[in-house]
Amino acid sequence: MNRLFLIAIIFLFANNCLAQQWTEQEFEAANTAKNIKGITLEEKEVFRYINLARLYPKKFASIELKKAIEDGLYKETEFTKSLQVTLNQMKPVNALTFDQGMYQLANCFAIESGKSGSYGHHRVNCVDGFDGECCSYDCQTGLTVTLQLLIDQDVPSLGHRGICLDDEFSKVGVSIRPHSYYNYCCVLDFKRND
Repeated sequence: MNRLFLIAIIFLFANNCLAQQWTEQEFEAANTAKNIKGITLEEKEVFRYINLARLYPKKFASIELKKAIEDGLYKETEFTKSLQVTLNQMKPVNALTFDQGMYQLANCFAIESGKSGSYGHHRVNCVDGFDGECCSYDCQTGLTVTLQLLIDQDVPSLGHRGICLDDEFSKVGVSIRPHSYYNYCCVLDFKRND
């Protein structure tokens, strides 16, 4: 009995070790903001995870989306299922790179939204000038921000997902700031290809 138990443990451990994971090269290809000064580690992680979804959509679905559902971070819904379909049918697109102008726009609005406790895209004192914008609330890590935007739960248009995965966008500014109601607000302002 003990021998069978030991064999089962070894088999499960080996299966977990062989489970699909990101390679160092894939992480590096997605890590386009790693050398940008003046942004936080969490903001850099937003770049990394969105870029992993853009560069390796099928693998992102089989690693990050699957794990988020298995770990109970997200329930399996029509939105997670449609994201799975989108990622599995999507052709890889180029990684997003940092844009200082987009960062300034995103940072201004993240601060404004955080102080006022507002939700959505209505700017009062901050100018626009971006080609696309996504706002995430109550998420602090790059992975949770990315999953929230890609799953786009209860957003019938799937607008955030569309912007994050659209090859017409090449640059982005990302700012995560405290939010008086939702704890955190992350604003991503996107710029189209030149």
